[in-house]
Parts: sequence; C-alpha cells; structure tokens
Amino acid sequence: MPEKVVFDPTQDETPKPNRKERVDEPVTEFKAKLNKWGFIHVPKKAVPSLPFETKESLTGRIEGETLVIAAATK
Repeated sequence: MPEKVVFDPTQDETPKPNRKERVDEPVTEFKAKLNKWGFIHVPKKAVPSLPFETKESLTGRIEGETLVIAAATK
C-alpha cells in the first residue's frame, strides 16, 4: 500500500503572519495580575500592542494608587 503524504512543510508556501499583523486594533487597556512571586502577568493579546519589546528593561513607579511601568531610558 503506498504512503499518503498528509503534510509536507517544504511545499507549504502560505505566509505566516507575525504577532504584529494578527492584531486587528491595538490593545490600550487590559487587566493584569500580580502572582505570588511578584511577576506581573500581561495577557497574550496585549503583548503585540506594548510599546517595547519583551525582555527589555522596564522602570516602575507608584503614583498614589497607580502603578506606572515604562520602558527604561538609556
């Protein structure tokens, strides 16, 4: 019985959208959670809208009851 090729990645030429192209409109507000280890969880749908890259240094400050997080300046 001959083999049937279900998927051949060498013949798949459909372009794959990157994260920035998948976002229809930018996320400007979202809820985040602080876990028990002190890490802030940003929802996956909000990550492409962030004005900085992941693993980039950030600066945080507390203004009254508001936490402000920004990309660190050099």
